[in-house]
Amino acid sequence: MAIKTGTTKAKLGLAISKKVHRLAIERNRFKRIARETFRLQQAEFKNWEFVVMARHVKTANNATIAQDLLMLLTKVATK
Repeated sequence: MAIKTGTTKAKLGLAISKKVHRLAIERNRFKRIARETFRLQQAEFKNWEFVVMARHVKTANNATIAQDLLMLLTKVATK
C-alpha cells in the first residue's frame, strides 16, 4: 500500500505476521533488510508513505529481498 503525502520525508511501514513466519529471527531479518534498502534509497521516494506486507521471505536471500523491495517501491512511486 502506498499514499502520496504533502511532507518531504518518505516513510516505510512493515508488517509480517507470525502466521507467515513463525520465528522472530525470520521476521526481523526481513525488517532489517527492508529498512536498510529503504534508507539508502529514501531520497527517491519523497512525499510517499509505504506499508509493505511480507510473504514467503524465508527462502529468499538478502540481495533478492532488497532487489524485489526496491523494484516494488519504484513501480508504485512512478505511477
